[in-house]
Amino acid sequence: MSISDLVITKPGGLTTSESLASSLPMLVINPIPGQEEQNAEFLETNGAAIWIKKDSDPEDIINSVLGDENKLNIMKENSIRLAKINSTKDICKICLGGKENKYD
Repeated sequence: MSISDLVITKPGGLTTSESLASSLPMLVINPIPGQEEQNAEFLETNGAAIWIKKDSDPEDIINSVLGDENKLNIMKENSIRLAKINSTKDICKICLGGKENKYD
C-alpha cells in the first residue's frame, strides 16, 4: 500500500483499517451484507471512498478519481481524518484504567 495512490477493494475490516492507516482513498466493491455494507456507507459518507455499485461504470469512476488530483487529495485528507493512528495506545489506556505507564 505504501506505493499506491488508491485502493480498489471489498470494504472488509482489515483492508479498510490498513487503507485508512496508510492514508489511501478507496474505491469499494461488492460488500457483503452487514458490516461490509456499513463500512462502505461510512467511508463514502465521510468522503474517504467511493462505493462502486452494480449500476456504476467502474472505468469512469476510476478515471474520474485518478484524473483529478484535487479529488484524490480530498479523499486522502478524509482518510487521514478517519484514521485512528493511536488506537492501540488508547485501548491499552482504557484497559489499564486510564493509568499512565512507561509506554506513554
